[in-house]
Amino acid sequence: MRKTLPLLSLLMLPALLHAQDCTNGRYILPIFSEIDSIPAVVYGSNTAVGGGSQTLRMDIYAPANDLLQERPVVVMAFGGSFVTGSRADMAGLGGALARLGYVAVAIDYRVGFFFPTTNTTMHAVQRCVHDMRGAIRFLRKTVAEDGNPYGIDPDRIIASGVSAGAIGALHLTYMNEPSELPAPLVADSAMLGGMEGTSGPLGYSSDVMACISLSGALMDTTWVQPGDQPFCGIHEAGDDVVPCYTEQAYALGFPTGIVVSGDHDVSLRVAHTGIPYCYLHYPGNDHVGYITYDPVNSLGFVYGFLADLVCNQPLACGSASAGVEEPASAAALSVHPVPADDHFTLQLDEPALVTQLDGQGRIIRQERLPQGARTIATGELPAGIYLVRAEGRVVRTARVVIAR
Repeated sequence: MRKTLPLLSLLMLPALLHAQDCTNGRYILPIFSEIDSIPAVVYGSNTAVGGGSQTLRMDIYAPANDLLQERPVVVMAFGGSFVTGSRADMAGLGGALARLGYVAVAIDYRVGFFFPTTNTTMHAVQRCVHDMRGAIRFLRKTVAEDGNPYGIDPDRIIASGVSAGAIGALHLTYMNEPSELPAPLVADSAMLGGMEGTSGPLGYSSDVMACISLSGALMDTTWVQPGDQPFCGIHEAGDDVVPCYTEQAYALGFPTGIVVSGDHDVSLRVAHTGIPYCYLHYPGNDHVGYITYDPVNSLGFVYGFLADLVCNQPLACGSASAGVEEPASAAALSVHPVPADDHFTLQLDEPALVTQLDGQGRIIRQERLPQGARTIATGELPAGIYLVRAEGRVVRTARVVIAR
């Protein structure tokens, strides 16, 4: 059994340590209206795809006016078939995570044109992994040597990515033994820095707390072993860019000769090994289309995974099944009594932004409420039917009937 974090670090993660930052909706609701952005922080350099040296940078997004000194970190890698894309593509997600209370880090990794073969495609994945590892080592170095200027918790760093970036995050997390290095990468491994690479400062761990994959894939699911890190994945069944199941990978429309397993089959392996996980499966044929056509549920699914993870809570989505079609917490909103007179009571399973609307959809009242039973006075509202909406990790609604 492999343990990627030191035992002492694992023992230091109980909820008591982080109770102060897991209240008042933090990590579930966007409680920070403003964020601090620190662009183009240099974290290292390495040989570019076309030769020469490439400086590697990261953009850092953090909640503004935050009193917490050690925030969990989500390292994000963009998509683009390892040929194109940039860290700026992750700005929207980075800002959203910062408003939830995370430090989000959008990184450069080396991309550029290559003709797809087994060898060149595996090396493209390796470049991404080496650069992600360098960024994570850099972040830990800033804590140890620079006084923690970004206010991060070095024990709560999560690897994440979209498409090609998700492939990188999966390989960083689970291809973590020299014996797992694919044959085409063995010959020049030592010259390129072995498993770690040389893209950032050495001497620090590049291990992560968990992996989030948005339409990614892994070359070999047997690399996932008991004791490895929790996994969160989302994929569409008919994805023809990165396969959802186990199929040959294509790059730029060319076969690579590499068989990979998408998030669906990664989730099967993770479930089989007893690792906590969340997997959301879409029946569509798009590639990462769910972020556009179902952003509330898809991103809310990720936010729920993250909130449970960093607060040391059991994953709400469970680990008993191979896939989850909808977030497990999408139950109806409980309201009583029915009908109501001068008050009604909501039962909130999580902190939420609660909005009350009249029959024409006009907002009457809006406030953030903590978890639990919450009584709301109806005041001078006339008799009628109203709608109450509670927005947490998912959106719940209920009708309220007021009788006078």
